Amino acid sequence: MTTEYWPWWVGALAMGGLTIAFRIFIGRPLGVSASWANVVNWREQREQIKTSEALRDNADAAKDSILAATLAEFGEVADAGTHNTTNETQLTTGKANRPVPPLAHLFFLLFMFVGSLLVAMMHGGFHLQLELSKLHTLMSGGELWRSWIYLMIGGVMVGFGTQMAGGCSSGHGLSGCSQLAPTSMLATVVFFVSASLMSLFFAAMVHL
Repeated sequence: MTTEYWPWWVGALAMGGLTIAFRIFIGRPLGVSASWANVVNWREQREQIKTSEALRDNADAAKDSILAATLAEFGEVADAGTHNTTNETQLTTGKANRPVPPLAHLFFLLFMFVGSLLVAMMHGGFHLQLELSKLHTLMSGGELWRSWIYLMIGGVMVGFGTQMAGGCSSGHGLSGCSQLAPTSMLATVVFFVSASLMSLFFAAMVHL
C-alpha cells in the first residue's frame, strides 16, 4: 500500500504555528524532551510550583530569600548593590517566571499521539502490528527481538543526549533556531550531521 503524505508546507506551517503558539500561551519554548522531563519529574515540579507561588504571594519574603542566598554565596561585599538590583516585578508577573504544571506537559505529549492516531485513522493507514519494517529487521540480522533491543538502546541514547545537550530537535531546531540562539544552531547542525552519518553507516552495513 502506498502511503499518501501531506504536502511539506502543511507540516511546516503546522510546526511553525505550534512553536509560536507555545511561546505565546505557555511562555516557554517548544520542547518535547523538556515536556517529557517535566512529566517524569512531576513531584519535583510540583514542589517548585508551590515554592514559586509562595514567593509571588509574598514579595518581601522573596527578596529576603534572594538576599540571603546572595550573601551566603558572595558575602557581605554584595550587600551594597543587592537591594537596588532586585526587580520586584519579576517575582510577581510574567509567564516565563511561572513553572508550567506537569499536567499541561502531559496533555501536550498525549495529544501528539492522539493527533497522529486521528490522522492515520482518517487516511485508513492505521493498523496494529508487532513486527518492524524489513529495513529494521535486516539491520539487526533478521531477528525481531534484536530489532526491539536496538530500538530500546537507541531510545535511551536519545534521552541521554537530549538531556546532555539541553534540548531535542524540537527545542533546538524549532524554538532555538527561530530565535537565532547560537547554541541551538550548533546543536541542530550536530543533529543533522550525526543522523546523516549514521544513516550512511547503517546503509553500508545492510549492503555488506
